Amino acid sequence: MSVLATIQDDFKAPFYLVWEITLRCNAKCVHCYSGAGQPHPMELSTEEALTVVDQLAEAGVLILGLSGGEALLRPDWMEIASRASERGMMVSVGTNGAVINDAMCDKLKRAGIQSVCVSIDGATAEVHEQVRLVPGLFAKAVAAVECLVRNQISVTVGYTPTRLNFRDGRNVVELAARLGANGVNLSEFIPTGRGDRELALTPEELKGVIEEWIEMQREYAGTMKIYWHDCRVALMLPPKEGAQYIGCGAGRVTARITVDGNVTPCVTLPMSAGNLREASFSDIWNRSPMLADIRDRKSKTVGNCGTCEHKYVCGGCRSASLAYYGDPALGDPYCWIVPETAAAL
Repeated sequence: MSVLATIQDDFKAPFYLVWEITLRCNAKCVHCYSGAGQPHPMELSTEEALTVVDQLAEAGVLILGLSGGEALLRPDWMEIASRASERGMMVSVGTNGAVINDAMCDKLKRAGIQSVCVSIDGATAEVHEQVRLVPGLFAKAVAAVECLVRNQISVTVGYTPTRLNFRDGRNVVELAARLGANGVNLSEFIPTGRGDRELALTPEELKGVIEEWIEMQREYAGTMKIYWHDCRVALMLPPKEGAQYIGCGAGRVTARITVDGNVTPCVTLPMSAGNLREASFSDIWNRSPMLADIRDRKSKTVGNCGTCEHKYVCGGCRSASLAYYGDPALGDPYCWIVPETAAAL
């Protein structure tokens, strides 16, 4: 059996897939990985979208996250979500909260949405809106969480630390707890889409953020779930806890579908493995040489990841490698465990 086939066999389907169903958006976030704002001229039609849902179900995708842009601005989002729910997937929606009200909550329930993630990037309007660039959006996001809680819909607060707001993480968690959210999720910032490197944290700053979130996960145990997306976190936890993590999940347990049907290894790694207008999801997932290469950590032999003893536990952030070096097979510029040289950054 070929090496490619062996690697592919280990990853039958992504556990969690994010689908940008529209780029239409009512915010102007400085860190937006999809560069959202206006509708995309090549957006998948309703018929195409429903076919994709069926393909994802047949492939074995368990959790489908509808994203954007602002996913709830797509007119047929209920058809897509309902079809996915009917096909047995757990469906979540990411939103900035601006269109959430009691009527929308009723639609979310009828579409089978099991959870909603409301983005809050600061615990005050001043911090949040310097990231989102829309006056009044903080109050709408807070009201959205309260509305979802009131309507008994599971809600997570989503937070992305950047140079503008990384010191406000604990305050965001405390706000989420006061609002009655079920959890808080931290997503690592990668300079792609509209985001640029000036927003990025240093490796040591990122380490400090993750340490704080590990501490808060213990503080809020049994009260509220604290999540994060960071390939290096297993190396910061006791062995028993760290064993739950697989490091970088790009092309392994995660994937993204772009608004025009491209399949990428994760939301912040904009390399297409194939387009759903030209091939089925299973064909792309199982046969893409690019995805096989992303999954193969043995072949990573250069940069700090290539020489790291933790390569098979962590794998380094492939998105960061692409963003900084133009190649997802090189080192991880955000790593504080085996840092890249200053020159490499």
